[in-house]
Amino acid sequence: FNMATFAFTQSVASCASLKSVRGKAPKARRGASVIRAANLMDTARSAGFTAFADAVEKNGLTGEINGGTFTIFAPTNEAMAAFTNPDGTHSTADILKFHCIKGKIASKHITNYPLIMTLEGTKIAIDSKTTPGKVEVGAPPQGMQGLAGRVDGGFVTQMDIDADNGVIHAIDGVASPKVPLIGQNGGDVAGT
Repeated sequence: FNMATFAFTQSVASCASLKSVRGKAPKARRGASVIRAANLMDTARSAGFTAFADAVEKNGLTGEINGGTFTIFAPTNEAMAAFTNPDGTHSTADILKFHCIKGKIASKHITNYPLIMTLEGTKIAIDSKTTPGKVEVGAPPQGMQGLAGRVDGGFVTQMDIDADNGVIHAIDGVASPKVPLIGQNGGDVAGT
């Protein structure tokens, strides 16, 4: 005779009899607690992307990012520390927004979108073909005369860090939007 087995059997039997007496299963009680994940910025901090989260907060973007559903390509702390804004054409806020895409895109779907509009307003490129086995994210290649070049950003190092209002994918570089090249006829150069 096993007391634990007997107690479990009695528990199952009492639940079965409760259902049969009432005719339906018991409903969840009003006011029951719901466990939720943290928002994107809290998740970024707890996952170790403190430099990115600090920069988002310092630039007043926390409310906007936590207020929607986004996919974030969060640079590692090392990438954020090494980043300089060499051309100075974009504000820090724009560079941070360039890492945010509206909607939640899990890793299994990420390569379905070679170019995706960012919160900053330009497209970010996702390249899984140039370097086999790796996914690179950043500014789209700017080529001339059909020579496209490489994505300018970083490689994805960790995927699918889930948050309450989106998902984070870690990258080992900081992507910066590029000003389109101007062609000889005054239009944008092909490939930009």
